[in-house]
Amino acid sequence: MDAIGDRLRGRLASPPDEPPAGLPDRDSLDRALSGAGSGDFDAARELWSLLSPIGRHADADLVVRRLAEAGPRLWLTVDAAARSLPWGILTSTDVAAHRLVAGRAGPLDLIAAACHPDGFVREAAVTVLGSRDNVSGVPVLALRAADWVPEVRAAARRACARQLDRAPTEAIALAAPVARAVHARRDGDWLLDAVADVLRDGPPEALEAALAAEDRGVRRLAHTIGLAAGRLHLDRLVRTAETGPDPSIRVLCAEAAIRAAGDRDVPRRLLAAGTAMVRAEAVRALAAAGEMAAVDAALVDTGAVVRATAQALLRRAGTDPAARYRALLDRRPPLPTVIAGLGETGAHVDVEPLREWLGHPSSRGRAVTVRALRRLGETTPGLLLPLLTDPVSSVTRQVVLSLLRHADGLDEDFLRPLLRPERPPHVQRAAYRLLRAHGLWTRIGVDLDLLADPGHPLHATARADLSHWLAHEAATAYAVPPASRVAELSALLADVEEIFGTDTRLLRFHIGLPI
Repeated sequence: MDAIGDRLRGRLASPPDEPPAGLPDRDSLDRALSGAGSGDFDAARELWSLLSPIGRHADADLVVRRLAEAGPRLWLTVDAAARSLPWGILTSTDVAAHRLVAGRAGPLDLIAAACHPDGFVREAAVTVLGSRDNVSGVPVLALRAADWVPEVRAAARRACARQLDRAPTEAIALAAPVARAVHARRDGDWLLDAVADVLRDGPPEALEAALAAEDRGVRRLAHTIGLAAGRLHLDRLVRTAETGPDPSIRVLCAEAAIRAAGDRDVPRRLLAAGTAMVRAEAVRALAAAGEMAAVDAALVDTGAVVRATAQALLRRAGTDPAARYRALLDRRPPLPTVIAGLGETGAHVDVEPLREWLGHPSSRGRAVTVRALRRLGETTPGLLLPLLTDPVSSVTRQVVLSLLRHADGLDEDFLRPLLRPERPPHVQRAAYRLLRAHGLWTRIGVDLDLLADPGHPLHATARADLSHWLAHEAATAYAVPPASRVAELSALLADVEEIFGTDTRLLRFHIGLPI
């Protein structure tokens, strides 16, 4: 460090005036940390401006801990922001560098100096950080382990290796997220390999810390390595498959648990898991063991992927799943999943028996019936339009999806009254979507009509749609309204001129009306 310090004294400008020690108000610090954590460069620069006075305050360690626990995006952002100002402008990293040379650098100063644009400063800061037992500097050491300067990189890697060896549990939790974030850099693979080695061969506590990490990518890495190394016992695999926070990890653990168990008890238990993919794995395993009753039960699972798995397994066994669904449809009222399954596997002959269940007592039953009929090619407007006013929005959404292909032929006089304010919001939105797809001039007319009523729930939507059309579609519309529409549109434009402002003239021009 002495040799590096001598070089730094010759490279750094005159020592700046020390800012008075102090903590910023909590709101300012929280805003800067939150903004930098979401990738906001301005917030990261603001954070740097707050760090110099904090560095000499007695409570600086509290800020150091908050930085250490921050996500990798914050570290990438503040690191880049530290080098974004023009050369020669004094920054908080310069203040930290002078404190480092003078031997007065605290943990926060060392973190700031480790992000300095000058490689000699970064190397010195990394060297000092690496000699200390405090793990709070691990995230910035992880960044510097992928530094573009070989000397900085080597010093940081030595420091990271020391921390991973000295305090693997704490170091893994802080290093692994940043290691994943810099992995794609030219020199970024070393640290991720080092982390993987600890997860594979290190103490169980280090693996546990990574398995429970907040960072989803770290959890996935830990589970993948733990499984490959045989470090996860069966009970844990089953528990994670049932209740783990990450769907992909649940599926990974389910597959491993089924392989490790080698019997039917585990897949039977996983049939009740909350994740559809886990249940699908369990059905597949039981079918392979000859337990086809589980396949039959899975035909009416609420998860589409589970039903698809069961349907494929039945076909492989020489059975038509549609025949099973037809038999189940006779139970009155049928389960919504029976209707969904028949829509997935049936043929046009199933349309007639399904039509009856457009009046299913449950809203889910009505919604899946509309979807099943659409899958089988039945989207007749006369059949579906009455459901456009269904009291449940999920039904209305399915009706709209079915009717969009017929939108240009729908009765405008039927749809327009559904926009009235007394109608439920989901009915208004459904009618608006169909009218918007009815044709260009219907769309413009409806938008203008809604724009004229500032109190209408769809007023802002209509204004945004008109603005979007003017900005992105009008120039290539190559159309003028038919004579039957001109008077209506002209009157509507007169009504909204004060609301729509100068865009009214532009709209008149594109419609072909006098400006």
